[in-house]
Parts: sequence; C-alpha cells; structure tokens
Amino acid sequence: MTLRKVSDKLLRELLDEPDLVLDFVDEEVPANQELDLDKAWHGLHFMLTGSDWEGSELFAYLLAGGEFIGNEEDHDLGYGPARGLTSAEVSRFASALDSLSEPEFKVRYDSAAMDELEIYPLDWSKEEKPEEIVEWLATSFKELKKFVREAAAAKQALLIYM
Repeated sequence: MTLRKVSDKLLRELLDEPDLVLDFVDEEVPANQELDLDKAWHGLHFMLTGSDWEGSELFAYLLAGGEFIGNEEDHDLGYGPARGLTSAEVSRFASALDSLSEPEFKVRYDSAAMDELEIYPLDWSKEEKPEEIVEWLATSFKELKKFVREAAAAKQALLIYM
C-alpha cells in the first residue's frame, strides 16, 4: 500500500479524469511525498479498527476512506482503484491517529483474531517472535502517523493505492 501527498486541486483533477491516475502513480516523487507501507497495511488496519475491512470511519480511512478514483475495470492499480482523501479528511485522519498512543496501539495486537479474519500476510500466530511483529507494526504506525500529520499540517490531500 502506498500513500502519496497531493494537492486538493490535483485530487479533484484525478477524480474528474480518472485515466490520469494510471500514469500518475508511476511518476517519481520526492521521498517525503510518499509512504510505502509494504505488507503492514492490513495489520495496521486491524490494529486501528479491530476488523478486517471495516471499522469506525476515521480509523478505517486506510482501507475504506475517501473516494474511489475511477472504477475497478478501467482503473485497477493492482488491488483495485486508488482512493483519494481530501485535505479535510486527512486532517480528521491525522487527529484520529494522534489520539492513539503507541502503547495503546501495541496492546491491540491479537494474532488469533488476525488469523481468524485472514489479515494479510496471514499466519500471525505462527510467528516465533511476536514481539518483533508488534514492533514492526508499531514502527509502521509511527511512520503512518508522522506522514499523515505532515500532510494535514501542509493542508494536503492523500492518494491511497495498492
């Protein structure tokens, strides 16, 4: 999963002309404009929401927030179309993330529930060192929090895609 900072104006252009997103996601951007969550995305979502694909609105923004850019048939970027969060939504997402401390985030780890819900990348309870997995997810959480906070401070929108 990748998050990319964009302006509200550019997000509106992509929503109005979704074919543009196909080339846009391949463009090089400065490192501080993009965050690659790699395989942590689904574990992060679970630990934020306690669910596989749903959850309370603000914490579910990672997987369910914003507006789809185009459709699955014509604008699939690998795992469906991109979604865009407006700068106002990014601000609300940043506030929600900031309301959750790292220790509070870590105690939400539940490998059995994650396995039952088939949270990618699967087999969480088979890990020999679960504390390392929790640290990996906590590090990803800190990166997500920082990235979204910076986007909110700059009044930027976000493009989210896989």
